[in-house]
Amino acid sequence: MWTYLFMGVVLLLLGFAVHILKMDMLIAGYNTMSKENKEKVDTESLSRFLGFYCYISGTFFLILGLIASIGYTVPETPVTAAFLIWTVIILISAQRFDGNTKRGQRYNERNQRSHKKSKKYRS
Repeated sequence: MWTYLFMGVVLLLLGFAVHILKMDMLIAGYNTMSKENKEKVDTESLSRFLGFYCYISGTFFLILGLIASIGYTVPETPVTAAFLIWTVIILISAQRFDGNTKRGQRYNERNQRSHKKSKKYRS
């Protein structure tokens, strides 16, 4: 129970730090990039994306902690497996915000095209 509650609070605080306080240094690998590579990363979108990941995961762990506190047994192995799978999916999805990868370059090109189209329709 305490482990779930602790994980929930830590993840919510991390989400707040990355999303709201813009502590980009908490994003793994970002600090080790060169200045040129850092400029290719959409940190605003990445921070929002990872912040919401932490909010959702933290809320999930808090709910599990509350369920465990009222007497129900919450098995740890499936929870850990689901969390790890969810994290891997998020990490793969987060690559779209890194302009240094092929996936990120394609995402940035699509966004630039859609922004140009939306500006045409506005005028």
